[in-house]
Amino acid sequence: METLLKSEFAKRLHVSKARVSQMVQKGMPVTAEGKVDVAEALNWIESHIDLSHKDSVARRQSAPPAASAAPAIPAPVPDRLPTDPGRILLTAKAKRALVELRRAERLERLENDELVEAAEVRRAIDGLIANAKSKLLALGHRLGPRVAIETDASRCQILIDDVVSEALLDLTGYQG
Repeated sequence: METLLKSEFAKRLHVSKARVSQMVQKGMPVTAEGKVDVAEALNWIESHIDLSHKDSVARRQSAPPAASAAPAIPAPVPDRLPTDPGRILLTAKAKRALVELRRAERLERLENDELVEAAEVRRAIDGLIANAKSKLLALGHRLGPRVAIETDASRCQILIDDVVSEALLDLTGYQG
């Protein structure tokens, strides 16, 4: 659990300290010492702060047109751009900072062996499956002579079940 002072968190998120204080007042969780738990704060931001441009587009579209003597020709405005250039910068910085923080969290969890790379898991599982497959394909060669001399059907079943169980037990051997 990484905790930061509000000012440090503001620097990481590329926003002002006042903006972090506003988020805390709106309900962003902080520790008893007044520090920001990075993981919880990022989750709170993603669920409570709208980083899209929809809110400013809605305000721009619902604003009454300015009264003037000559009819004004509205300038074409791209659909998702907010009218406030500062909002564009804050949104872009916040999104970039969230991505950077998520990447840093993932790398930290990889280093602490809390996460495993997907390619590593695939290789391990492919190896387990290949091993089980080869054991199952060798059943006839391995059991043929032993089963051929048995006259008791239940004894044949036990021999086959033991070898199949051994092959399948290998599939449970993945240690992530």
